[in-house]
Amino acid sequence: MQKNIKKTLVIIPMVFLLCMSFVGTMAMADDKVNQTSTVDSDNKQGSSSENVKSSDLEGKDAVKNTETTQSKDTANTSDKNNQGKSTSSTNENGNQNQSSETSTMEVLPAWQNLHGKWYYVTKDGILKKTGWFKEKDVNPAADNSNEFYLGSDYSATIGWKKIDGSWYYFNEVGIKQTGWQYGNYGWFYLDKNGIMQTGWLNDKGYKYYLNGDGIMLSGKQYIDGKWYFFGSNGSLQTGFYSYNGKTYYSNSDGEMGVNQWITTKINKYYVKADSSIATGYAIINNEAENFDANGRYIGPTQMKDYLFVRHLNVGDADCAFIKLPDGETALIDTGLEETSDKLVSFLKSQDLKQENGKGVIDYVIISHAHSDHIGGLAAVLSNFKVGKVYMPDIAEMKNWYSGIKDTAENASDIELMKHDYEVYIRATVAMNMKGMEFINPKHDEFIDNGKILQFVESGKNFGGIGSDKLTQYYWGINENSDVVYLNYGNLQELFTGDMEWNSEKDFWTNNMLEGKKVNVLKVPHHGNDTSSTPDFINYLKPVVGIISRSKESVKQSTSTAYNNLISGGVSLYETSSNDDGVSIYATKDNWTIQ
Repeated sequence: MQKNIKKTLVIIPMVFLLCMSFVGTMAMADDKVNQTSTVDSDNKQGSSSENVKSSDLEGKDAVKNTETTQSKDTANTSDKNNQGKSTSSTNENGNQNQSSETSTMEVLPAWQNLHGKWYYVTKDGILKKTGWFKEKDVNPAADNSNEFYLGSDYSATIGWKKIDGSWYYFNEVGIKQTGWQYGNYGWFYLDKNGIMQTGWLNDKGYKYYLNGDGIMLSGKQYIDGKWYFFGSNGSLQTGFYSYNGKTYYSNSDGEMGVNQWITTKINKYYVKADSSIATGYAIINNEAENFDANGRYIGPTQMKDYLFVRHLNVGDADCAFIKLPDGETALIDTGLEETSDKLVSFLKSQDLKQENGKGVIDYVIISHAHSDHIGGLAAVLSNFKVGKVYMPDIAEMKNWYSGIKDTAENASDIELMKHDYEVYIRATVAMNMKGMEFINPKHDEFIDNGKILQFVESGKNFGGIGSDKLTQYYWGINENSDVVYLNYGNLQELFTGDMEWNSEKDFWTNNMLEGKKVNVLKVPHHGNDTSSTPDFINYLKPVVGIISRSKESVKQSTSTAYNNLISGGVSLYETSSNDDGVSIYATKDNWTIQ
C-alpha cells in the first residue's frame, strides 16, 4: 500500500511537468506570431465581401475572392483546386498527409494555420524568413518544389502581390501559381516563373491578348489602332468565322476586314462595315450586287428599292439626308448657315421628286434650335418644296442674353447666344414666309408613309445644365433634342441630335427603344465629352458610330467620349474624313458604308 502511494506521488509531479512543458511549447510558437492583421502595402489580401476595381494596379485583387483557383487547362484543374496545408508534410501539389495520432513535435517542420494565416513552423518555432521560400530550403526531405512568398510577419502571401515590379498570384494556401488562372474579372496567364503576362500571348497554337490588368480579352477589341475579334475562349479569330448567326472575316493577322472584297481560290466575297460578309442584295460602290446565302458572289443585278443616308461634311454641325425606298426624302438637321450652299448643291444632285419646278424634301427634322443644326433651314426652304418641318417646342431658341450687361467675362457667351438667336429668327422668318409652323414631335410617332422613321425621345424638358446661370438654358436645349430611329431591313440607325448625360441616362433607364436594336449611331453632340456615357453605349450596343465634326475638332477633342465608344466596340467614322461625308446604302438584306 505504501509502495503504491509512493508511486502515485512520483507520477503526479511527472505528469504535471510534462503538461507544463507541452503548454510552454505551444505558447512559444504562439508568441512568435504577429498578432495584428496588417499586411504589406503591396500584398492586397481581403475577404470575398470586398469591393475591388480591376484597374487598381496597386491591388491586383481580381482573383482574390475566388474560393478555388482554376486552370484554363481542365486537365490540371483538379490538382490546383485541391491544394491545402496542415500540421504535416506537404506533397508536390500542396496537399497534406494528415496524421491525427501524432503529436505536434513529431510532424515538424510543417505549415500551421495560426490566426487565419499560414506559417512554416520548425522545432525552433515559426520560421523567421521573408521573401521567396521553398520548403526544401529548410527541409531537404520535403517531396515538393512549391514556392511561397513570406511577408514581413513571416506568413505566406495569399492572393496577388507585386514583387520587384511584377505581379504574382498565390493560391489560398500560399503556393505560387503558373499557367491560366480564373478570377472574378476573367482569365489571367502566369508564365513558368509565375509572372502575370500582358499584351499578346501565344499558347499551344492559339493567340490571345491580355490587357493592362492581365485580363484575357474576348469579342471585338481595338488594339494599337486596329480592330480584332477574339472568341469566347479568348483565341484570336482569323479567316472566316461565325458569331451570332453571321459569318465574319479577319485577315491572317487577325485584323477585322471592313468594306472590302475578299477573293479565295474559288469564290469572291464582300466584307461589310461590321466585318460580316454580304448575303443577298447589296449596294457596293453605287452598284447593285448579288450574293448567295453563303456569301459567294453571283454577279451584278438591278434594283431600285433601297435606302440611302448621307451624313454630310458640314464642319462642326449636323446634317443627314435620307432617301427612302419609296422616293420620300428627309433631312435631319441642316448644318450651319455657312455650309448652306454646299447643302443646296448636294440636294439638287439627288434626283429629287419635282413640284412646280422645285425638288421636294418631304420632311425636315430639326433636333434643336442651335445654329449648327438649324442654320441651313432658311436656304432649304428657299430652294426646295418642303412638306413638314419638325422641332420640339422645348428645344427652341430664346433671347436668354436679354437684359444682361456685357462684361469682359461674359462677352463671348453673349456673342454666341446672340448669333444663334439671330440664326433662329432668320429660320422662323423663312418658315413664316412659306406659311409654315414647326410641328412638335410626339413620342413613338412615325414620320414617313413607310413607317421607317420614328420619334423615340421622351419629350421631357431637362431644363438648364451647368452652373453658369447665363448660359445654362442655352446649353440645356441640347438635352431636349428630338431623337429619330430609322428601321429598314437590317439597318437600324439612331439619330441623337446633341443629347448629353442627363437625356442619355433618361433614355436608357426608361428603355425608350423598348427592345429595338441599333447597329449605327449618329454619335451625340459631335462626340464631345458631355455625351456618349458608357451606360448609354452599352444600352444601344451599336457596331458603327458616325461623328459629325470638323477635322480641327477631331484633333482637339478630348478622349473620354472617344474611349467610351471604342471600349464599347464601336467602329468610328468621321464626316470630315472626306468632302462628301459618310454614306450608307441599305437593302432589305444588307447595309454598307462608303
